[in-house]
Amino acid sequence: MQEYLCSLGSNIEPETHFPQAQKALKALSDDIRFSRNIPTSPVDMDTNNDFLNALFIIRTPMSANELKQEFNAIEEAMGRDRSDPQKSFKDRTIDIDILGKLEEKPQIPNYLASLLPDLGLNS
Repeated sequence: MQEYLCSLGSNIEPETHFPQAQKALKALSDDIRFSRNIPTSPVDMDTNNDFLNALFIIRTPMSANELKQEFNAIEEAMGRDRSDPQKSFKDRTIDIDILGKLEEKPQIPNYLASLLPDLGLNS
């Protein structure tokens, strides 16, 4: 079993998309913990839509590649166009990223660091 630290974000109707994504993520593992949700400003994007972000830890037998494929499938099912080369610079219904294996103490973007204590982690 592996433990991964991951992030969740949305700036298109996050009040709708966050619960949907969390439900889909819970279907991947019985051992998943979410931080609280926080509003954040867009980074490296030209948009007027602020984000809602959270961190989560998921424990799974999947490899990082397998887990990312599952995350991509959730994003696509929720309307994200992963084939668009500009997808990283556009508004999104949901964005799910693997930050790294928990044991490797992955780097966390500064704007999410305040969420680490929610998961029992130090910043």
